[in-house]
Amino acid sequence: MHKQLARQLRRFFGSASAVPESLRPFVAAVEDAYRQADDDRAMVEHSMEKVSRELEDRFLKLRDALGQRDEINQTLSVLTATLDSTADGILVTDSHGTIVRFNSKFAELWRLPETILASRDDNAALEFVRQQLDAPEEFVRKVREVYSQPDVESFDTLQFKDGRTFERYSLPQRIGDTTVGRVWSFRDVTERRHMEAQLRQSQKMEAVGQLAGGVAHDFNNLLTVIQVHAQLLVDDADVDGPLRRDLDEILSATRRAADLTRQLLAFSRKQVLRSVVFDLNSVVTGMEPMIRRLIDESIEIGTVCSTEPVIVSADPGQMELVLMNLVINARDAMPDGGRLVIETANITIAGEAGRSATIRTAPGDYAQLSVTDTGVGIPRDQIARVFEPFFTTKEIGKGTGLGLSTLYGIVKQSGGYVWAESEVGTGTTFTIHLPRAVPETGVPEQPASPSVRPRGCETILVAEDEGAVASLIERILQNQGYTVFIARNGKEALSLAQRFPGRIDMLLTDVIMPEVSGRELAELMRVERPDIRVLFISGYTGQTISSDGDFLADSGFLQKPFTSSELAQVVRAQLDTRDGSPT
Repeated sequence: MHKQLARQLRRFFGSASAVPESLRPFVAAVEDAYRQADDDRAMVEHSMEKVSRELEDRFLKLRDALGQRDEINQTLSVLTATLDSTADGILVTDSHGTIVRFNSKFAELWRLPETILASRDDNAALEFVRQQLDAPEEFVRKVREVYSQPDVESFDTLQFKDGRTFERYSLPQRIGDTTVGRVWSFRDVTERRHMEAQLRQSQKMEAVGQLAGGVAHDFNNLLTVIQVHAQLLVDDADVDGPLRRDLDEILSATRRAADLTRQLLAFSRKQVLRSVVFDLNSVVTGMEPMIRRLIDESIEIGTVCSTEPVIVSADPGQMELVLMNLVINARDAMPDGGRLVIETANITIAGEAGRSATIRTAPGDYAQLSVTDTGVGIPRDQIARVFEPFFTTKEIGKGTGLGLSTLYGIVKQSGGYVWAESEVGTGTTFTIHLPRAVPETGVPEQPASPSVRPRGCETILVAEDEGAVASLIERILQNQGYTVFIARNGKEALSLAQRFPGRIDMLLTDVIMPEVSGRELAELMRVERPDIRVLFISGYTGQTISSDGDFLADSGFLQKPFTSSELAQVVRAQLDTRDGSPT
């Protein structure tokens, strides 16, 4: 009997056996009901347990799926952050060329508008890209060629209408052994290409400068001999008539040749600049009357000088030459008239943010001089060559090609920067940056006295390895009353000085000589004779002066070619100087 029914019968009848006979069928029916209920409950419990296990299994699967989704999202976030942090623009497409993914750099490089980015319309993106390129049809042809060969790698260079240059790489995207699309990367190499071109141009200019300086050195020695001999003939004889005219033509030709070599030396940065501190505004205002005489009336001239002093440390005469060259160039670029504007300003270049593709100035404080014309302009393929010697955009016979190369050399030797910006049919701007200097007070250097030949009685040791030049110097100085000893090189000069017991008042030496240079000779002579005056002469000083002009601080310098009067003046002035100050 069911235990729960038996418990109830004992409560009412004392025991299950005490149940009356008439009630026994009812008790049996109740017992069957109890047993059926137990079976149903067992079945429900079984079903509930099964459902619970299924729910637990599904919960575990859901939890795993959510974990995998978080991991996928985290992976995608890392991938996106990685792509966005690269310097290259990345584009992922499927095998049909449809855009799948791209990073922010890609959108930035191609300047894609938000409408195209949001739509991911590859045709619209391709059309927008084509419009920016120099050769759009070639670009599309290469894209189609790459998609027709799913497994090939591709590289090419894209040139933009605005001057930018991209390197483009394309690699197949594979999942296992199956190619499912392409990964394109784009790198902006405009700055690198510009720097490489600038380096090549600088190396070429340096090589040409070395050649120009070497030619000028030898040429100046020859010019000195020609010029001084012609002048001596004029001075020593009562020359008149055709002979005098011939001599005057020789002297005139040597002066023009000397100007040519000075331009070559300026370009090669081997000339000696007499730097003083001055206001660049004074050069512009001082030359304005001369500029107006040079410029045709059809050209309007404007000067915009800074309201503040624009202080530089440079050679004022050379800066006048720089400005004159720019003005003449501008005038020649405007045969039918136009406008010429000369400007000065104080500027600051603040790090990379202050630079551009055209401005190559290092960070710092600068004085700026710019000359702008509205002339014919310079083609893009010629703009990089305008500072090369003998290169000119003018017609044959209209220019020597040395004006801008001279300017380039002067600016570079003064520690500055110069560049040109131009557009054909619109005009050209030349801009110069010179390091800004601190104003000084003092008496400005006075121009040389008129051509006279002051005399003297001092003893002078001459060290010159060019025999003809040495003989001329000896003749000129002896005619002025000096005692002169000639040495053909530095070693011979040292030997002669050691043997000579008397006083030597001056060492007159070439700068560049074999074995012992003029500078080394002067230093050695000053050890034994600390009071000796030194005068350097040279037609080309090489790196000795251009890289370190400080050794001229207590010495004189005379540039070849020189005249007999110039030599006599400089020698006398140097002899009359003690401790760097005239007596």
